[in-house]
Amino acid sequence: MRTGVAGAVVATVAVMVGVAAPAGAIVGGETSKAEHSWIVDLGHEDNGHGCGGGLVAPRWVVTAGHCLETVHVGSRVRVGSNDREAGGEMATVAATYQGDYGDIGLIELAEPVVGKAPLKVGAMPVSGPIRLLGWGMDKQEGATAPRLLKQLDTEVLGQCGGNDEICVKASTEATACHGDSGTPAMVGDDVVAVTSRGPIGACGGEGWTIYTAIAPHQGWIERTIAAG
Repeated sequence: MRTGVAGAVVATVAVMVGVAAPAGAIVGGETSKAEHSWIVDLGHEDNGHGCGGGLVAPRWVVTAGHCLETVHVGSRVRVGSNDREAGGEMATVAATYQGDYGDIGLIELAEPVVGKAPLKVGAMPVSGPIRLLGWGMDKQEGATAPRLLKQLDTEVLGQCGGNDEICVKASTEATACHGDSGTPAMVGDDVVAVTSRGPIGACGGEGWTIYTAIAPHQGWIERTIAAG
């Protein structure tokens, strides 16, 4: 990361935190060819998709905390398919848990998901390449969520906001948009964060997309799973 970027990110995010919208769609990405056994589609809004998440244990899904507002006990979710309308395994939501701080949450499933390997949590990145995943809309208006999972390779600009947040580069050609909060981001084969909120203004605007890193919440995740 170039000298001065982190300071600029921290200064600017103070303005963004209060006004940035929930994020998620992949603008400027491509259809993901890799299969992810842990990817989760958390359900549907008017455009056909709400939030995403990742399987962290056979009966547990990690997502953005604000996604729990639209995930209810009895909801059905799809695990382990890049196609949000087919394949994978269907599971039923048994309970939801808000993180002790930050924009992170856990979903407890009624039964373990069989044959789908959970994700591997990686260290919180502060620079370097990162791969974003999502089913969200690929433009601000007049679009529906794509059926197949999309991906976008971009870069981490630095830590920003809280000690569990990272800022990811956004531009007019490539960024996150509406409809895909909670979907994981990857560094190599590790899952490092979930989508929290996007840049100010229209999708595809210049700025940063904010992601909640999973590693700072690992202790809370383990305690919640153990008590569940």
